[in-house]
Amino acid sequence: MRNLSKKEWVNIILALVLGFVAVFFIFKGIDPREFFEYFRPQSLLHILLLCGIFLFSILIDSARMKWLFSFVWRKHLTLYDAFFNNYMSFLFSMLTPFYFGGQVFQTYHLSKLGFESEHNVNVILSRFVEYLISISILSVIGLWRYRDLFLSGTLMAPKLIFFAYLVSVSFIGIVILALIHPPFIAHLFGLLKRSRWMDSVIKKFTKKEDWDSRFLKWTHDLKESVKILWKSGFMILDFPLTLLSLLVQSLVFYLAIRFNFGNIGFIDATGLLFFLSMVVFYVPTPGASGGVEAVYQIVFSKILGSAGKTLASVLTWRLSTYYFPIFIGLLFLVFYRYPEEVKK
Repeated sequence: MRNLSKKEWVNIILALVLGFVAVFFIFKGIDPREFFEYFRPQSLLHILLLCGIFLFSILIDSARMKWLFSFVWRKHLTLYDAFFNNYMSFLFSMLTPFYFGGQVFQTYHLSKLGFESEHNVNVILSRFVEYLISISILSVIGLWRYRDLFLSGTLMAPKLIFFAYLVSVSFIGIVILALIHPPFIAHLFGLLKRSRWMDSVIKKFTKKEDWDSRFLKWTHDLKESVKILWKSGFMILDFPLTLLSLLVQSLVFYLAIRFNFGNIGFIDATGLLFFLSMVVFYVPTPGASGGVEAVYQIVFSKILGSAGKTLASVLTWRLSTYYFPIFIGLLFLVFYRYPEEVKK
């Protein structure tokens, strides 16, 4: 298996440092006695339990991938290799800004296992669309139930959070519209291309001179990719499993709050988790480290009514679903070996 690059090691260190710095500054603003009233020695057992539940959500995604290859293309993918593929998708997404990198590794790994590249891209892009649709549906719950928090009052931070959410929803809407009607996207790109400052900004972000034609080609390929899987009937079965995996992840967040005596319902925790996940996407640090801690602290301090209780909950959740899983993933990366038939 390939080793981590120097840049990826730098991102690991940055993620740890930025997360520590964010927690340090949050901790300075609260009463330490209040924090340790909730974050106690048994919190380590809670973290291990929640980490196990989080890994179970990755196992669900792995089973989905195994069944997809078997159902659509009659190809055998072991559950072990599927689990490694999905776990590394999480790992490399968490080590790159804006969560890019995981899907690239997934296609690389499947190709190394001997699966056709067109099938690999098909699977990854189609699952990506499922994920976008699912988190959009779940995020609306959080916005609707806590709309007063984000839309009313004079505080600026909640309004900035809501603005970032609208940008995310717009992006997802564009991707879905591109699948339905690619010519509309071509017309939109033409308008953006004629605006010099927009063209320069997008070029700087994508580092591609022909960003418009590349994205248009990607939308065409994605449309054909999704069409193949939907015609097979598998996506109708797979979509509920996507929601199940996301609900297991939100269960971790819900339990992290309840273990620290936070009074919140599962539906509320789920809606807010995915609402805020679409916001912290724009934090330009590896895995949004630092930004996640800050944004969740701002929002949930108002909901839970206690800064100490909120920090204990957020820290329990982040250790369970980010820092510990990254460490486990690095060990997995070291010890993983390709099947013997692939080596030959």
